[in-house]
Amino acid sequence: MRPIIVTVGPGATTPAGSSLIRLDTWAGGNASVQCTVSGTANYTVQTSNDDPNDPVNPVAVGSMTWLPSPDTNVVAATVSEASSFTVIPVFCRVLLNSGTGSVTMTVAQSGVVPY
Repeated sequence: MRPIIVTVGPGATTPAGSSLIRLDTWAGGNASVQCTVSGTANYTVQTSNDDPNDPVNPVAVGSMTWLPSPDTNVVAATVSEASSFTVIPVFCRVLLNSGTGSVTMTVAQSGVVPY
């Protein structure tokens, strides 16, 4: 998967979530997560296994359950951090909890669909 970049802030009314990143749940491997802070920001990387596009049991985007990353370094963080997902969620995003700055999250997933 090519790296995907999302940004939230500056000037966002907090809390504010970034655009959603859909990961490839069919591919093996891990995903690298990099969060870069600009200015003053408190942020949390969040994951969800809800899927608005599921053909059998879709969950509306506004009703998705978001949980904090299992890596506590990117929960209520205030500085740039690197993290990873060893178990791939369906979606992830970055939540700007507070601050006047911004946070940019880049996610790169390794692996390909096994045949």
